[in-house]
Amino acid sequence: MADAWRRVGLVVNPAAGKSTSSTTGVQNALRSLGVDVALTCQAGKAALSGWSGVVSVHAVEATGRSYTHALVQWLSGQNVDAVVVVGGDGTLADVAMVCAEKQWRVPIIGIGTGSTNVGRLITCCADKAPELDLRDLETWSPDSLTASFNGELVGLAFNDIVIGHTVVGTIEDRPRDLDAAEHMRGQAIPGRPRRIGGPRTKVMRIGQEVETLVAEGESVGTVVAGFAEPAFYGKAVTGGICLAALAGLPAGCLICDMPLAQIEISATSLLHAAPISSRYVTLAEGISITVENVREGAVLCMDGNPLRQLSESDRVAISVRRDAVVGVRSRRNLRWA
Repeated sequence: MADAWRRVGLVVNPAAGKSTSSTTGVQNALRSLGVDVALTCQAGKAALSGWSGVVSVHAVEATGRSYTHALVQWLSGQNVDAVVVVGGDGTLADVAMVCAEKQWRVPIIGIGTGSTNVGRLITCCADKAPELDLRDLETWSPDSLTASFNGELVGLAFNDIVIGHTVVGTIEDRPRDLDAAEHMRGQAIPGRPRRIGGPRTKVMRIGQEVETLVAEGESVGTVVAGFAEPAFYGKAVTGGICLAALAGLPAGCLICDMPLAQIEISATSLLHAAPISSRYVTLAEGISITVENVREGAVLCMDGNPLRQLSESDRVAISVRRDAVVGVRSRRNLRWA
């Protein structure tokens, strides 16, 4: 690990769930990392008000996710030692997508200010930025999930890919289930989790000259792909995910008859719910999960980013990409407050 990252690119998403901690988090992180020069945009400049280092501001003529993409495109030509990203899992995934497309192997340092902050690119949460220590940091190359929409690559995910009607977000500092389609249009509106499956819905696993029907019809409540983590060892209740981690396989896909990506469900409603039925298949290189003919209006979400609203004629393919980008992680647990 470097003695310090003196010259870094800085990407700040002020709209991330815990945006109130962005200013403090980014300045503490830059001090801990030994940064002298930060190359950024207007949002980054605002977060560095009062910081003692040198700030170079690049004007970006774009909005939303395009703003992040344009800034990272510019940073890739500026000879920076690392890119510090202050935001949530979705912002980090957007940065990683540009790095992967350009094959730019710059270390990505993630300072989590989002609603969940559970992706593999989170180095630490903003509240723990003062505890960052260069001696405890190491670079690594995490795998990612990829998704294509009707044959077009949409993005990378470092936590999960979900097909559903809602996404977890924040309204007035409170985590809420948001309408995913409205969130794509920039509106934070509460949404109702509901099933995505219709009469013609089909989920297949394809690869190694074998095609397997995983689930079909209205029994498809949601589709969630995610990583098999070593932390699952010894937890038999996790089923196929545990087996995948034990075998050293990278990821898996769960198809459940009820929406799983929701945060506002009550204990009473869950205790009175019908038994949950699910099917699990493991993912590896050369294998993909395809989902087609879902109900109109379901949304493809990657690391909390709602990216495509689906119609019954659309097809999504999910797969694994090994060694996608370069991340930075701490040997201590600084990812959660």
